[in-house]
Amino acid sequence: MKAKAETKGKPQIVNTLLLAVATALLIAGVGAYYWFQDLAITPIRVVGLIAVAALASFIAAQADSGAAFFRFIKEADIERRKVVWPTHQETLQTSLMVIIVIILISLFLAAVDWLLGAAVRAMVGG
Repeated sequence: MKAKAETKGKPQIVNTLLLAVATALLIAGVGAYYWFQDLAITPIRVVGLIAVAALASFIAAQADSGAAFFRFIKEADIERRKVVWPTHQETLQTSLMVIIVIILISLFLAAVDWLLGAAVRAMVGG
């Protein structure tokens, strides 16, 4: 017997409808932003677009997939706050070591190139 696992979220049609309404609202907001470019000054249009985007985000967050997306964003922010950033001195020391290693590897590769070039010239008779 194959039985579908019961989902605890909203019905799929509700999720689809919520996401469709949010998408349509966002598209209408962007369209209105450009439609009213001659009638309203830019700061008013930007505030209107931000308000429409916030409303569309709120509507999308009511769907199961939207809620999961915003939960992911929240958890990512929590993880970002746990990062221990290096001090100025650690950054300077690390950068200096990278520059020194790059210079040393460049000199080594230049020496190998010169030696191989000399060997090929000696074999060819140049």
